[in-house]
Amino acid sequence: MKQSGLLIKVMSVLLTFCFIFASIGSNCIVFAAGNEYSDEYENMTPAEKQAYLEQKLKEVNAKLSSISEQSGETEEYINTLDQKISYLQKELSLSKNTIESSKKKITALENEYKSNEEEIKTLEQDIVDLAAKMDTLQEEFDLSYSDYAQRARALYISGNNSMLEMLLTSNDISTLFTRLEMIKRVSRYDKELLETLQNEGTELLNTKTSLEDKKITLSANQENLVSTKENLNQTIKTLETQQISYNEKEKSYRDEKAEADRLLLKLHQDTKTYSEYRNQDLEMLNAINAEIEQAALEWEKRQESQTTTTTTATTTTKKPETGGDGSTSTTKPTTTAKPKPTSSNKLSLTYPIPSQTTITCPWMGYTNHTGADFACDSGSKVVAAEDGEVIISTDIRCNGCSNSYHGGGYCSYGRYIVIAHDKRDASGNRVYTLYAHNSQRLVSVNQHVKKGQQIAVSGSTGNSSGPHCHFEVRTPGAKYSDCVNPALYLP
Repeated sequence: MKQSGLLIKVMSVLLTFCFIFASIGSNCIVFAAGNEYSDEYENMTPAEKQAYLEQKLKEVNAKLSSISEQSGETEEYINTLDQKISYLQKELSLSKNTIESSKKKITALENEYKSNEEEIKTLEQDIVDLAAKMDTLQEEFDLSYSDYAQRARALYISGNNSMLEMLLTSNDISTLFTRLEMIKRVSRYDKELLETLQNEGTELLNTKTSLEDKKITLSANQENLVSTKENLNQTIKTLETQQISYNEKEKSYRDEKAEADRLLLKLHQDTKTYSEYRNQDLEMLNAINAEIEQAALEWEKRQESQTTTTTTATTTTKKPETGGDGSTSTTKPTTTAKPKPTSSNKLSLTYPIPSQTTITCPWMGYTNHTGADFACDSGSKVVAAEDGEVIISTDIRCNGCSNSYHGGGYCSYGRYIVIAHDKRDASGNRVYTLYAHNSQRLVSVNQHVKKGQQIAVSGSTGNSSGPHCHFEVRTPGAKYSDCVNPALYLP
């Protein structure tokens, strides 16, 4: 009986939690477009990814066709359309990667072709030079061989006894020495002649071998040049086809995105629950978040520097204590370890829009929605959620971007502010808050603000479907990945 009662209580709590969560996000479209099988998708080959996306697009098109027969302006239809857009975006990215691969291949083939051409020219010149060298060597060898042949014939005719006879018939010692010197010189000449003949013959043979090798290499390079040219031409044709396909996919993506934005805007206007358009420029968003992260790092360094300076000053000005034996002791400086929050320095956020305390689109109310939205009248007061220092107060201007909705040329967060708070959360972590889509910014960088102080005027600048405040809480750092559910920090 006790177990039954406990089970009923647990189920009641779970049902209550589900009801509250559903109520918070009741006016916001909730979906997870394209997130299923994300790990599996990333491990696929390009061909497998293309087949997977084609199948998903086929399924989602069938679903859209079925839903549109009833109504094309429902939340379900917009959710499904956003799924299609996410698949189209992946397909577009895949197509872009394929084009980049083809471009790299073309560049590599062009470099190979050019290098091959230069090598062929070098080989052709080497062959000409070697042929000329071989002719010269052949002439030199023929002359040396002719001399050697004549000398050999002379030795054969005279016979080996002629030298001995020449020495024995010498009349005196002087004549003997003279004839010995003549024999030495003749022998030296014969030796040098033979060595010259051998060297010239070896060089001639080596030159002939090198010439034949060059001709073989030249023939192979010429065949490779033809093959590279054919491959290059085929890859260029493939790239042209891929580019046409990419342009068609990009048009389809933009058309579907425009339709989804149109339907979303109409739905938000009907329900007065404005939020952001779903598909953002990720490259721009990454750049913005890098700036936020850098500003936070610089602020943290200043805080650590101030803490260190204060600690050092306190340590050096403190008088030494005298012990009972007359000796003095020095107090060790305090460390700059993360302080534990107390009742006086514990973070306690207030709502960024005092006139709107209901979250109209929750954290992760749609894919990658990293904040909480507070739909409000344009011109509403936007306040600092807690004491802190402004580290970002700027505008995200568009330069020919197609996402400049309702913002007079603003994109993404539009006119936005980021505050680094003095106080830490219950775990002792630093906390940063972000306020986006304002019509006016009333504070500047390095300005210190108080909790509840007005910092901006609400609006609809940037990627926004209508007047609202997009509110983010980032902890323990200011990275995009540090975004947490703001509802956990609000009253």
